[in-house]
Amino acid sequence: MTAKMGAPSQMPPIPNREDIGATWTYLQAGISRVMNDLEQGIDMQMYMGVYTAVHNFCTSQKAVGMTGPAMHSNHRGAHLLGEELYNKLIDYLQHHLDSLVNESKAHTDEALLAFYIKEWGRYTVAAKYIHHLFRYLNRHWVKREIDEGKKNIYDVYTLHLVQWRKELFEKVSDKVMDAVLKLVEKQRNGETIEHGQIKQVVDSFVSLGLDEADPSKSTLDVYRYHFERPFLTATKEFYVAESKQFVAENSVVEYMKKAEARLSEEEERVRMYLHQDIAIPLKKTCNQALIADHSSLLREEFQVLLDNDREEDMARMYNLLSRIPDGLEPLRARFETHVRKAGLAAVQKVQSSEGDKLEPKVYVDALLEIHTQYQGLVKRAFNDEPEFTRSLDNACREFVNRNEVCKAGSNKSPELLAKYTDVLLRKSSTSIEEAELERTLSQIMTVFKYIEDKDVFQKFYSRMLAR
Repeated sequence: MTAKMGAPSQMPPIPNREDIGATWTYLQAGISRVMNDLEQGIDMQMYMGVYTAVHNFCTSQKAVGMTGPAMHSNHRGAHLLGEELYNKLIDYLQHHLDSLVNESKAHTDEALLAFYIKEWGRYTVAAKYIHHLFRYLNRHWVKREIDEGKKNIYDVYTLHLVQWRKELFEKVSDKVMDAVLKLVEKQRNGETIEHGQIKQVVDSFVSLGLDEADPSKSTLDVYRYHFERPFLTATKEFYVAESKQFVAENSVVEYMKKAEARLSEEEERVRMYLHQDIAIPLKKTCNQALIADHSSLLREEFQVLLDNDREEDMARMYNLLSRIPDGLEPLRARFETHVRKAGLAAVQKVQSSEGDKLEPKVYVDALLEIHTQYQGLVKRAFNDEPEFTRSLDNACREFVNRNEVCKAGSNKSPELLAKYTDVLLRKSSTSIEEAELERTLSQIMTVFKYIEDKDVFQKFYSRMLAR
């Protein structure tokens, strides 16, 4: 990392390399400058001074606590001094973070968020500088310890993150998260918030996910436990309470509009400042509280919507219930029953008006009108879903083969369809245009698809053809 040039550092001269006590005092002053006054910049003299002092500390012949023959082992001495410097850095970070924890106690809510974000930003930038200033320690002592399989040894930047998590994060994360949740609730209640703060907190929590088995890798464990878990709990509580009150005071249709809006807001929340990892669990939480918990109420309203041709609201209900397991099955069953009854009623109506003189065209048109009406509904309101199409087919098969006209004989539908087809084709050579003929034949095939006894149709049509 390139040192940021700034005002003269006023650092003392680098101590004698053999005086590790004085060398640490010098290093501590340099670290404090980086930690606390980085805004003033670091001049090259200070940068090189601290870098050199790290090298001197690790290579000094004065290995503290060593006596006898071990004093003659430069390698062993450097090893012990590398460990001592590493531990001194840990002690320094502990004291620094303890002071931040004490400072944090003066803040609550959004002020605490601002404090946490500011200090996290300062700390991580400083950590990158110190990581580079301690390159010699990283390249030699840290690397050797990791290569030998030692646990809980990290490069200097990662060590800063580990210490932040241990000494500060674990002590203030609950309060920070409470502040985040209050801010989110304000937004859910219509207030404008500085959502950038929440994104910075999320990024911090994610950065603290270090894989203990392999520090070079990261995990989302810290974020999931300290952010996702309470966020999802608070979300559930908010929407359970809100939906219960809204349903008690408004119509089902108005509730569906409200639920749609809330689901859209939560999806936008993920895009704006949450981590993508929360998208699926947040969706499940919202679906449960806003839809599944009220699914019976929604389904009871479906018949009212069908009876009144409320297509837009049926589409809204379909979209909501499609988000939960088995949410649509009761709607499909009710839709099938409704279409079957509509078909039977249409046939009964033409039977009553026509009596024994029922014209084949009138009968077939009545069947087609119902099919066309509800096929359009399936396409527009139910996303042309195959399962709803199957329900439509089942209903049509019922009212085509078992209706008021068919009481006179189970072969009545195929007979009337055959007569209609015969009349149509006899006219085709003279008065019907080709496009109109194709359209009508397509309609005939629609009804023919539902005829159960197709042999009867063939028999009647062959007989008429032979005339």
